Order: sequence, then C-alpha cells, then structure tokens
Amino acid sequence: MFVISLIPYLATFVANNPNSLLSESLYDLDFILIDIILFAMSRYLMKINDDNEYLAKVVDLKNAIVIPFILLIIGFIVGFLGYPIAISVVCLITIIRSIVYSLR
Repeated sequence: MFVISLIPYLATFVANNPNSLLSESLYDLDFILIDIILFAMSRYLMKINDDNEYLAKVVDLKNAIVIPFILLIIGFIVGFLGYPIAISVVCLITIIRSIVYSLR
C-alpha cells in the first residue's frame, strides 16, 4: 500500500519538473515496484488456489502483468537514453492498457 500511495506525490513531482530525469525515474520505479508486488501476489494466490479454473482465467499473468512490466522497463531505458518524458508516456500507456484489460 505504501508504494501505491506514492503515485500522487510522484505525479506532482513529475508535473512540476517535466524534464527532470530524477522525477521521471522515481515515477517509473514506483510503477515497476507495483508491478513486481502484483506479480508476486498473483503467483502466491495462484499457488494457494491451484484448482480454481476461474481464478486462473482471471489472473492472466502474461497479459495483465508481464507485458506492462516489459513496457515499463522499455520506457525506463528510453528515458535514460535522453528523453525523460518517455517514462511518463510509457507509464500512462501501461495504465490505459491495464484499465482496458480489466474492463474485458
């Protein structure tokens, strides 16, 4: 919960410093940590309820967790290569993708 609670503060930090690599990096690292925690919790939930077919269908680890994680890592690398706003763009793409995926 602590990592998730940092999103509004880091978003404000990015809004006030749009070209700062530090603010963009912290924003992306927060999303990466959230994705790692979500992956661990999902794996643990699947391990506990391995006979639940509905849960296996709902918690699709590849589409819901791994692909956004790869997008976040790509944005992080592109941001360090010289375009700091790329980190925020990739985070927003990941958020939109997660919302669209959850509405299915």
